[in-house]
Amino acid sequence: MNFRAITATLTTRAALHVGTGKDTDTTDDLLRRDARGRLLIPGTTIAGALRSIATRLALRFGGVGLCQALTGLTNKACQCLVCKLFGDVNPQEDNESATAARVLVYDAVLETSPGLSIRDGVGIDRVTGAAARRERLKFDYEVLPAGTTFKLRLEIDPRLEDTERTLPLLAVTLAEWEQGRGVVGGRVSRGLGALDLSDVQWLEYDLNQLDNLLAFLRDGPPWDAKGDSSWLARHVRQARQQLRSQSNNNNNHLVARSWVQAEFTLAATGPFITNDLVQAGRSGFDHAPALAAYEQGARPVLPGSSLRGALRSHAERIARTLATLKAWNAGSDSASRKAQFLQKCPACNPLTTKTTDPVASCNSFIKTLPKKQREDLEQRGAEDKLCLACRLFGSPWNGSRLRVEDAPFVGDKVETKVLDFLAIDRFTGGGRDTAKFDAVVLWKPKFRARLFLENPEPWELGWLALVLRDLHDGLITVGFGAAKGFGQCAIEDVRLTFGVINDDDFPGRDQDIATVAQVIKTGSGESGVYKTIAYDPTAKDDWMKLAEGWVRAFNEVMNNHRHPFDGNLDRDSYFDQVDNYWLSDLYPARVS
Repeated sequence: MNFRAITATLTTRAALHVGTGKDTDTTDDLLRRDARGRLLIPGTTIAGALRSIATRLALRFGGVGLCQALTGLTNKACQCLVCKLFGDVNPQEDNESATAARVLVYDAVLETSPGLSIRDGVGIDRVTGAAARRERLKFDYEVLPAGTTFKLRLEIDPRLEDTERTLPLLAVTLAEWEQGRGVVGGRVSRGLGALDLSDVQWLEYDLNQLDNLLAFLRDGPPWDAKGDSSWLARHVRQARQQLRSQSNNNNNHLVARSWVQAEFTLAATGPFITNDLVQAGRSGFDHAPALAAYEQGARPVLPGSSLRGALRSHAERIARTLATLKAWNAGSDSASRKAQFLQKCPACNPLTTKTTDPVASCNSFIKTLPKKQREDLEQRGAEDKLCLACRLFGSPWNGSRLRVEDAPFVGDKVETKVLDFLAIDRFTGGGRDTAKFDAVVLWKPKFRARLFLENPEPWELGWLALVLRDLHDGLITVGFGAAKGFGQCAIEDVRLTFGVINDDDFPGRDQDIATVAQVIKTGSGESGVYKTIAYDPTAKDDWMKLAEGWVRAFNEVMNNHRHPFDGNLDRDSYFDQVDNYWLSDLYPARVS
């Protein structure tokens, strides 16, 4: 019998939260600890994250069926490659073909001594743009800062079958983490949990030899030994040939096809602050910027949740504006225009809880469905019951394929200013008593942002392109104090990279095939099992044609979209009649 294992180092690139759901007087959600109070990443958390990646990649191996975790079938043992590695998704006692996990994932042991932080979260009201006070969506949670390191340990069971395909699948899954596309823990789409994998070692010992067996029994597994550091790269090369030799005729978003990563510097043009209540309390100011850690010399950070919230809110505004304009053109009076808008509404208000609220959330409608139908949605996904915004940015029923990471501060010097504020009494015109407050703000800071979208569709790229254009033009504010002139930014040093397994996985409309083929020729390298194509300024005209095609695809989807609960949505915040007046008549979408 051979002892086979993999060791590696996990380093967090963004803050990490693996919660317990338990609260204390200081925070709403504590980090996971073992019985002795030591911080860790549970093996189940790591195994789940790895399995999710492997499930999407496995079908690209020849002759492999889709895992039942994606099909929702539960009537028999699965026995796909992923289930052979991580255990059958439908274990059944009376079925001998069902197997337990053959890759044993240990709890990741903390190697560094971190300084814990507490992150604040708040929902944004879609009508007012301010904090959602009515819904009381204020919460906080404990996080480990970026730069925290853990030791990863995997053990390969000797009974693992089909090693010619299962081990390459495990290798390409780990390669996704090695290439910086790994996430683990909670709130990953909002900036947390991004990590890098390094120093991957393959350990193998023949325990049939007496000396090796005695040493193993005496000293335990040799976790700190140096092994074969070339194992990962060798198996990825082997898997790359298998994956790319398969044509991809399945456009299901559940199967790995492509990804796009946008990196850019977000440069504030003036005062900037993402308010951190804990840091404010520590500093003695009413408002203070979020820092990567609570320690001397810690640098500011732009939480991914802050940037993501601003992007989603503006994306919803773009979509609703286009739907309003289309409704205005399609109707002859306010009542008919309202009916058109409610049929076409592309973006719900995710903070609402009742179906009678204006532009009620997709979640509120799904909760009204019969129990059996809701269970079916949980099994197969709720894509056809979600508005366009929930499809792209996520909902309680479908996780988001778009991740917006925490953006670290870039530059040598952090420049701050202390500002005093005083509310004005509306009757006297003088200062209002007890309404004095102050803030420490960052002055023209720069942050390095990263957006990652898995299996992008052309319409999604067009929508995001419009949002990022408006961000660059100063039409979107990020962080605290928008009404005070804070948070206006510009985009600098953009790097756009696409990853595809096959050339026909590149996101483009059928009308743009020739342009896509021209752009793919500029492919610049490999990343894991993906071929990478980076934006090339010398081919700007071709890239602009693609971008225009993506925007047209968004317009086409918008024009053809119907609200998933057509006929049930009955209120909005624009066409509704209030006190015998139609707001749309007072503020028409078009003025001739």
